[in-house]
Amino acid sequence: MGKLFVVRHGETEWNAQGRIQGHSDVPLSDRGREQARAIARRLQGHAFDAAYSSDLSRTRETAEMILGESGIPLESTPMLREYQKGVFEGLTVHEYARQYPEQYEASLVNDLDFAPTGGESMRECSARLAKFAELLLERHMDDTVLVVGHGGSLRSLLVALLDLPLEANWKFVMHNCALSIIYTYPDNAVLHLYNDTGHLTAPVAEVVV
Repeated sequence: MGKLFVVRHGETEWNAQGRIQGHSDVPLSDRGREQARAIARRLQGHAFDAAYSSDLSRTRETAEMILGESGIPLESTPMLREYQKGVFEGLTVHEYARQYPEQYEASLVNDLDFAPTGGESMRECSARLAKFAELLLERHMDDTVLVVGHGGSLRSLLVALLDLPLEANWKFVMHNCALSIIYTYPDNAVLHLYNDTGHLTAPVAEVVV
């Protein structure tokens, strides 16, 4: 049996402003770093066999703070990037609704094949994360692994690991620096904890992993 500790990155200024990030490399804000320190304290003492993050700085910095001085190398990969939002990136919903009204209307429908100009569809993102899920299971079936990514891409990873229909992507949400835990078996994966942010609001001593 393996254990996957799945964490979304800490908050950025664009998160706070409601701006679409996608592949844009937006760093953690001061609040995001505080959140990363909180999840690091919660996971202190857990012995990870491997660690992965997307190659964008907000995820790498979050992962590095969690790993601390453990000596576990961090493998950063574009496979874990958020799904690309094309012309929507850098804009709030109000702004892209005004600038790209037809694409905005199309984005309101749960269409697996919709992608804003220059962006990536949910189906394409799901295929990318399904490949990453396969990699995790091949390499780490019996390991304890840290995975730090983005809200959208981690939902796609969850859907792939739990063998859910792609439409389930719209049934989940992940908050900044939330913790989810998945146990992996040769023929199954089981969700043991999802989107837990207790470490952001309570003393670590009161939070159970």
